[in-house]
Amino acid sequence: MAAIALAHITQVPANAGTLHDLEDRLDALANSAALVTPEQEQAFLVDFRIAMTTAIAKRDRVAARLAKLENQQEFAALEISRLQAFKAAKAADQARLEGYITHVIESLGKDDKGKYRRLEGNSSVLFLRTCPASVEVTDESAVPLDYKTATVKLPAALWNDVLNALDDGLRDTVLAATSRDLALTADKRAIKAAIEANCEVPGTRLVTDNTTVGRK
Repeated sequence: MAAIALAHITQVPANAGTLHDLEDRLDALANSAALVTPEQEQAFLVDFRIAMTTAIAKRDRVAARLAKLENQQEFAALEISRLQAFKAAKAADQARLEGYITHVIESLGKDDKGKYRRLEGNSSVLFLRTCPASVEVTDESAVPLDYKTATVKLPAALWNDVLNALDDGLRDTVLAATSRDLALTADKRAIKAAIEANCEVPGTRLVTDNTTVGRK
């Protein structure tokens, strides 16, 4: 496609008189941007400038084309939102169905090896597999600062001042500027590492019995 578009550019004569020709060349430039030479783009810009400075009607055509491009972007944004909502709905449907499957398998109990039983079909098998250990924060306020990360938004100039010097006066300024945007969140990776190293982290627990549905 790109090669065909590039050939189209080179075949259009210089100083093409109609805006339709210029629009075709603009499309070709866009569709083969990686292959367009600076000379080809400059030649197009010369013709485009002539069209825009010599005919009022052509300006209206360009404005209409610009409006069309803006409308296409708005449509694309709406379509993206629709698809995101569709994806979220299907993810929720999958999670709900997997919850039902989990309930059924768990109700069957475990076998002699301590594993959940499988549901075998003619061409597929449903089973529960153990998830990697994960952290559940049960009380965010109880988690020590050593296991939290802070996200702060502040003016770049102020941040530069903080890096250079942090005396009492500047500390008060920083606190005042960041109090509304300051956010503390538990660092689950650090918490997990600590728990696995036999360190107690208040307000958290290591979850090791989660499962997820597998399919073959």
